[in-house]
Amino acid sequence: MAVQWPLLIFSVLLGIASGSFVFLGIGELTGRFRKIRFIAAVIILACLAVGGIASTFHLGHPERVTHLLGNLGSGLSKELFVVAAMGIVTIAYLVLARKDYPGATKALGVIGLVLGIALPLVAGASYLMAARPAWDSFTLPLMYLGSGLGMGMLLMAGLVLLKGDAEEEGVFALKLALAGVAAMIVVSAAYVAWIAMAPHQAGSRSIARLVSGDFAVAFWLGVVAVGLIAPTALAGMTWSKVQKDAAALTNAQNLAAWMFAACACSAVGAIVLRVIMYGVGTSVESLIYR
Repeated sequence: MAVQWPLLIFSVLLGIASGSFVFLGIGELTGRFRKIRFIAAVIILACLAVGGIASTFHLGHPERVTHLLGNLGSGLSKELFVVAAMGIVTIAYLVLARKDYPGATKALGVIGLVLGIALPLVAGASYLMAARPAWDSFTLPLMYLGSGLGMGMLLMAGLVLLKGDAEEEGVFALKLALAGVAAMIVVSAAYVAWIAMAPHQAGSRSIARLVSGDFAVAFWLGVVAVGLIAPTALAGMTWSKVQKDAAALTNAQNLAAWMFAACACSAVGAIVLRVIMYGVGTSVESLIYR
């Protein structure tokens, strides 16, 4: 199947937004990350806006986006409604970010956390169909969620180290980033395993394409080396440096750069894995026409 670039861009950007809001929501629950709330909300809103606009180009005629209201059960409709809900919550959170309304910001942070988990799952679930065996698994929505957690938490941890209270909150932020990376690795591996185990095996959707076939370079270099190993190494190096020398958090700009680089690498991996996802998403004609 051809790569649907508008939807791919949409899914990556919503993943960053979702993972970032989960990070902020955890911060609200634990009384942390006040200094980065405003700029983080701006980043989330920008990702949602650009991603939402990109997704409309999948329709062929973006001006016809209102036609989705006539098919509220479609996957794209559900995605855009959740995006709209998160956008509204983000705007409200942005307005209150610099105010002293702890109860309201905490409530919005928790709502954002819930939406941040729901949005990638809704986006991934829209691909589940028996006629495309390589997509028809809960591991695909989980892959969307895990990559979002990895990207968003790495980005937000870098922001804490750069603009936040790094000395007080840096260690906790790094713990969340490491948890996000771990989630990304586990669910990416689970989705690749599903490709190998999916029913109705055929050459076009075989794991051999990833291991040694036409997707081998993209998989081993783009997904494994750049998308998984590099973020793990960079986050691990940052954690190790902080554990060996707590004073590293007093001037954490270099550590922040490592986290931003890890986020960029994880984004590359997320993009490449989605390209592979489309590539192996061939259909079983007997299931379509039966």
